[in-house]
Amino acid sequence: MGAGQRVIDSCEVGANETSRDFPRLGAVSAFPPPPQPNMVVHAETPPEPDMSRQWRQSGPRLDPDTAEYFRRALETLEEGLSEEELALFTPNVLSEVSRSLPAGALHPGGSRLLLQLLPRAPPDTLTPLLLHLGGVSRHPRASRLLEAALRRLLRALGEGHALGAELQGALGQLGALLGQDLGGLARDPNGSFVLRALLGLLSGGTDPVPPPKGAEPKPKKEELNAKEAWSLPEGAELPPSFRPLLEELAQGLEQQIPALLSPACASLCLQGALRALHRSQSPSCSRFCRALIGCLSQDSPAHDQSPLLTSLQDPDRSRLLEAAMTVLDPPGLRELFQGHLRGHLRGVASHRVANHGLQRLLDHAPEDVVSEVLSELGPALEEPLARGHPGVILALLGAAQRHPRLQGEALRCLFQPLSPSPHGSRALQSLLHFRDPSPIVRALRALPPPALAALARSGPGSRVWDAILASGTVPKNPKKRLLKRLQVLKIHPKKRGEKRQNWGKNLVFF
Repeated sequence: MGAGQRVIDSCEVGANETSRDFPRLGAVSAFPPPPQPNMVVHAETPPEPDMSRQWRQSGPRLDPDTAEYFRRALETLEEGLSEEELALFTPNVLSEVSRSLPAGALHPGGSRLLLQLLPRAPPDTLTPLLLHLGGVSRHPRASRLLEAALRRLLRALGEGHALGAELQGALGQLGALLGQDLGGLARDPNGSFVLRALLGLLSGGTDPVPPPKGAEPKPKKEELNAKEAWSLPEGAELPPSFRPLLEELAQGLEQQIPALLSPACASLCLQGALRALHRSQSPSCSRFCRALIGCLSQDSPAHDQSPLLTSLQDPDRSRLLEAAMTVLDPPGLRELFQGHLRGHLRGVASHRVANHGLQRLLDHAPEDVVSEVLSELGPALEEPLARGHPGVILALLGAAQRHPRLQGEALRCLFQPLSPSPHGSRALQSLLHFRDPSPIVRALRALPPPALAALARSGPGSRVWDAILASGTVPKNPKKRLLKRLQVLKIHPKKRGEKRQNWGKNLVFF
């Protein structure tokens, strides 16, 4: 038989179909099953956070025959199989690979093969991976496989598959093993991915994450799609064993918060724990959140301002505060605002980092807090806009949409800083098509003559006028009064914008 010729497997696909070779126990295939007695595995001590390269060079190795098995299995998979064939191929290969763990998962060929099979793997075939790879979870390939396996289990729950007692026991063992060194795992660039994936599974949802740094091979499109944010469908239930394990891991992280504020991978674990507790509606979420804020509110070198305000201006710590604000209850948000942000909003809104924290606060703040922000920041909204931070204004618009009683005040405050800028002009044009654009019209009528003239002659401002003329929700009489004011001011528009040149003519139509 030639090297490229395929050998027919004894596994029949159908009564009248041509059989194909699948690697499985007791079957003749195009590549022999991995030899069991002579397999050579070189065990290694788990690496420190900066030892990914050494792991790739000196990790557990397979004998040549087993490596050839993985190569041929991957070649068969990449040639293309039907869905029915894949349903046979996947569990058979996973069964064979489970005999060579952890070495098979850490081998480049074995890792690539598993990564392609895991998204469609039956849940009960993942037990060996969970049991054997926990001890090497800082290895770049092992971390990637564990993450993929945990995400597959979450998808399986969403598809209605039940997780058996053996599989739940394996998850419990994995959690207990990871919990022995939560701090070291969270600070490891690879282990951090495993911990966050486990927190996501235990809470019934995941957040989008990139692959572990340095892991091989590079992710393919279907793998990146599998890493998108995802949650269980409504009505789906998690196994009862998940909540205690989640609480245990979160408590372990909470006890080490001061040591996990950096590096970034450790900070992401704290954020992941917060989201997991919030998603699972755990009563521990509030305690964890307040412990985190308390840690970030400790004394800092900048004695002239609140320590939390200093953290809000720090590129790394600000992300933790933003995550806390998204899950903090209204009384907590009110306390945070009154104790640390009140009186400092102009500086916060104009700061290149801190303005994002203010946006998160506005996304979730109760009405009285939003009202105070409007009162303090409203007269100075042109400052963040001039510094290139339009998100603050958009967050204010969103907060006003949630609290209708504040909409009139918000629009009056937002009109002047919005109209001179291209981004603001587009926002105002959209607002003019709202059901009740009268606050914007009143704000226009209240402008002093110099400001009205400057608005009419500017490019962004003129587009606001164009939107007023085209708006079907602005009554004719207010339009007519505004156009008459322009005539009284004897405004002579520049060449740009034909509609401005025809404003006088438009009067006859109102």
